[in-house]
Amino acid sequence: MDSRQLRYFRQIVEHGSMSAAARNLGVAQPSLSQLVRSLESTVGTELLLRSSGGVFPTEAGERLNDYAARIERLLEDARSEVMGIGAVPAGRVTFGMPPSICMALSIPMSETLRVELPDIQFCVTEAMTGHLREWVMSGEIDMAILYDNTGLGDCTSSFLLTEDLWFYSAADDWPFDTPPGAPIDLKDAISKDLVLPSKRHGLRIFINRAARSECSEPITVTLEMDSLPQIKSLVARGSGYTIISPAAVLDLVEDGKLLGSPIRNPRLSRKLYLVRSSVSRITAASRATEESCREVIGDLVTRGIWQANLA
Repeated sequence: MDSRQLRYFRQIVEHGSMSAAARNLGVAQPSLSQLVRSLESTVGTELLLRSSGGVFPTEAGERLNDYAARIERLLEDARSEVMGIGAVPAGRVTFGMPPSICMALSIPMSETLRVELPDIQFCVTEAMTGHLREWVMSGEIDMAILYDNTGLGDCTSSFLLTEDLWFYSAADDWPFDTPPGAPIDLKDAISKDLVLPSKRHGLRIFINRAARSECSEPITVTLEMDSLPQIKSLVARGSGYTIISPAAVLDLVEDGKLLGSPIRNPRLSRKLYLVRSSVSRITAASRATEESCREVIGDLVTRGIWQANLA
């Protein structure tokens, strides 16, 4: 069987009539009847049931029709993608970001793509990293920024940057004798009343692991909140302190509502990776989006907006 036969078969099933399909296709009805007999001979089973009311697919015919539809879509995708090579990148690209990254990256990246590549439909999905991992592996999103590039199946990943975590407090509630901006030890940071995500969250897991490895003192968490805006609001109101990346709280720091210091002994650093789904097709639009992501991140880091070290 070939793509032409499958396309004709789909027309027969869609119209429910040999004569109607023949008129739509501009071919003789006996030719369609011969085509169906050839297909049935090839697969070794009946594909259509004929009655006075028309023709209807058997179970095997329905299955073949489903495959024919998928093959037709693949052929159309191939045609569009090949024709689009060298043209202006266009189409939908779904991009997953953890909340802390989304806070810093989503707006400048969206604005850059809108100005420079307006034919790309950029769709940002903000979610916890556990969800993003599942979605990028299943192909529900085209790519994502993750803190861990292990256990991702056939997905490809590339290193973006390393960012440090800082300690933050309300502007009128700085708890140390050293001034904001001066490094503080991890053991001192975790002794304060912290507002952090729950234990299932990647950030909390990372901080807990570092505290167990480097400090004998237990970590003090007075409030658990799996919402970045709520954590920021609570800390800004003086209801606790937090440990988070500078990029995630840049807005409140610029407004003078939060003060922070880097953490030492040990320094808390996390690597970020751009992960591309192995299920989603690589298109000119997705390649251009990935390139734009790197350029925007590089600009944010160079200008000191994102406290990080580039790859």
